[in-house]
Amino acid sequence: MNRWQAFPGKISVARATADFICAADELGLILVNGADAHYFLQNQLSNDLDFIGESSYQLSSYSTPKGRLVGIFRIIQISNGYILVTTRSMVLPLLERLYRYVVGAEVTLADASDYFMRFLLQTDRAEVLEHTLLPDDSGSVLQNDSVISLQLEPLGEQRRFLLMCLSADEAIKLWKVFASQLQVARFGAWRLSEIKSGIPAIYPDTSEEFVLQMANLGFLDGVSFRKGCYPGQEIVARMQYLGKLKRRMFLAQLDTDELPVAGDELVSEGKSEADGSGMVVDAELDQDGVCHCLYIARIADAEAGSLHLLKQPETKIQNLDLPYSIDASI
Repeated sequence: MNRWQAFPGKISVARATADFICAADELGLILVNGADAHYFLQNQLSNDLDFIGESSYQLSSYSTPKGRLVGIFRIIQISNGYILVTTRSMVLPLLERLYRYVVGAEVTLADASDYFMRFLLQTDRAEVLEHTLLPDDSGSVLQNDSVISLQLEPLGEQRRFLLMCLSADEAIKLWKVFASQLQVARFGAWRLSEIKSGIPAIYPDTSEEFVLQMANLGFLDGVSFRKGCYPGQEIVARMQYLGKLKRRMFLAQLDTDELPVAGDELVSEGKSEADGSGMVVDAELDQDGVCHCLYIARIADAEAGSLHLLKQPETKIQNLDLPYSIDASI
């Protein structure tokens, strides 16, 4: 156990919605390197790696040949390859699938979750944002010999950052600087932040349940419709150009004290058995105990307000506006 794993300062049960810092041990990292790393990932992932460098990151995904979404991640290019940031529970399933396609390519895949000490910040405080290790712009990356820092999608006026450190001592030193200015929160604060930002996560219970457009990746620049083939590309392209999207992801507030979990079913009004109407993507409580949720469902049913949780039929679902534009014509 290294000093970061044993560091008590990162432990918290506090909920927060603004100006917080939290440990990111629940995020998983996949390292892809080798001479063929770019070519290999370009032929596996939904987005176009030609449009990122070491100063920017990219949202992308991996699907089965039948177009079912296996995982979603942010991709960072480093000097000797790439790092995929995803939910920790999906690291091994993603590695197992990616290994199938190496087939003699000069590529090394590894679970890098224990290589980096990592934490997350959300704030609009000028004295924090002025720190030299925090990138100035959303989507940008700063890298030095021991730290990788990303500015993620903003949430209102709050800026959001992921920092990854190779040294436990440096991670603890940086943590103490930021924690002196921000509230220390549990990781659920970050899950809530991602939910309210409309950024989906995939977990084992929701892997292979959706096509990537259903998870709003088309609206989040998480897919390139012009690059070459990758697993599931034909299904994705057919939905984009020949069909009309009938399901998509919604942000909602739920009137419940019982937190739904990823994979929980939504059903049509009056139904008491799963009918394929929809599914919870992620859910979390805010500091006031209000449940926020991302779910994927038939657009007509969701907009009509005719859905409810199978396990909580009395729970009201109130749709909220996502913080990005939804093109209804797609």
